[in-house]
Amino acid sequence: MFDIKENSIKRKTNALIKALSKRQLVAYPVQKVVILNNPQSNLNFENLKYVQRALNLSSSQFEIFTFKEKNDHYNELRGIVADKNVFSTFGKIKTPEILEFLNKDYDLLLDFTGLSNLYEKYLSLSIKASFRVGYINEEELYDLMLDIPKKNVNLFADETAKYLKIIGLLK
Repeated sequence: MFDIKENSIKRKTNALIKALSKRQLVAYPVQKVVILNNPQSNLNFENLKYVQRALNLSSSQFEIFTFKEKNDHYNELRGIVADKNVFSTFGKIKTPEILEFLNKDYDLLLDFTGLSNLYEKYLSLSIKASFRVGYINEEELYDLMLDIPKKNVNLFADETAKYLKIIGLLK
């Protein structure tokens, strides 16, 4: 069956991928971090604290964006929570809180979702981040892609910190 919403989001996602591939990477020392999360990502409060320590940043420098399915009961972390219902029939985001969030600029995006669905991919690409880190996938959506088991948040944080220090984005 033809789904107008999904078809619109697919087109928008492809346009964002194309724009991302053409952008010139200009990264700044990390001051503001956004974490993309979902209920399957294994990111909990203790893991979030570990990520903050690994990057040597305070909790005030982090924002959390969680994408969940309609039936998921997940609210452990503070921040913005979205599901498919934030999109209109034609794939536009209709929630002012999410639009405001997507208009902010971040130095670093940490994507713990593994991009398990089209909506997560679109939201990830819509976040304005100077440097993007995520798991290895079939497309080049990140500036740094890590080949790490998705459930090992601490290793993800350690490897991210190691590489960000090497390229001069962390102290």
